[in-house]
Amino acid sequence: MCGRFSLVEAMYDLQQYYAFEMRDDFIYTPNQNLSPSQQAAAIVQLNGKRYPASFRWGLIPPFAKDEKIGYKTFNARSETVAEKPSFKKAFASKRCLIPATSFYEWKKSGKEKQPYEIKRRDGDPITFAGLWESWRNGDDIVRSFTILTTEPNDLMADIHNRMPVILERNDFNQWLNPEEDQASLSQLLKPCVSKLLSVEEISGDRFKRSGTS
Repeated sequence: MCGRFSLVEAMYDLQQYYAFEMRDDFIYTPNQNLSPSQQAAAIVQLNGKRYPASFRWGLIPPFAKDEKIGYKTFNARSETVAEKPSFKKAFASKRCLIPATSFYEWKKSGKEKQPYEIKRRDGDPITFAGLWESWRNGDDIVRSFTILTTEPNDLMADIHNRMPVILERNDFNQWLNPEEDQASLSQLLKPCVSKLLSVEEISGDRFKRSGTS
C-alpha cells in the first residue's frame, strides 16, 4: 500500500522533470507528510499537453453519496483496477502522475511498527501511477486521486506485502495517453526493480503530530 508520502521538490525542478506547463490556478505547497484527504500535486494531460493540478488524496467516484469513501480508496489494486466500479472509468480515461520525494511504510514487529522512508537512489522524484475523478457536491466539484499498488519487489517484500506502482520517465507518455489500450497499460502495473530504490529506517517521532504510527 501507500498511505503516506512526501513531496518537497522545488517547483522549478518538478516542471523540468515532468515537462508540464504552469497554470495560474495551481497552488503548490511542499509537504513532508502527505496523508489521505489532503491536497497533493498531480500531473494530467489535456489536449496533448501536461499540466499540474491539486487533487484531494482518496478517489471519490462520481456515484459516491459522500466524500467519506475517499478514506477507503486512496489506493487501488492494479490487478483489479479495470473492473472495480470505483476505478474502471478513471483507469480508462483519467490517468495521472503523482510526484513524490519519498514514501513511507511501516514494518510490523510484534506489537511495534517501525517506519521506513523509501526514495529513488538516483535522486529523481518518485512517480506513482495515479487515477483521478471529479465528484459534484452541490455547486462544488471535488477532484481527487488514488495511487495504484502492486506486489512488492524483493526490497519492499521484507517491509510490506504491497507497494505503489512507480513509473519511469519513458513511461509517462504511455500512461497519460488517453488513447492507450488497457492491455498495454497493464504492462506498466508491476513492481519496479529493487535497485531503483533505497530504504532507510527512520524515527516514528516524525509522525507524532499527525497521530500516525
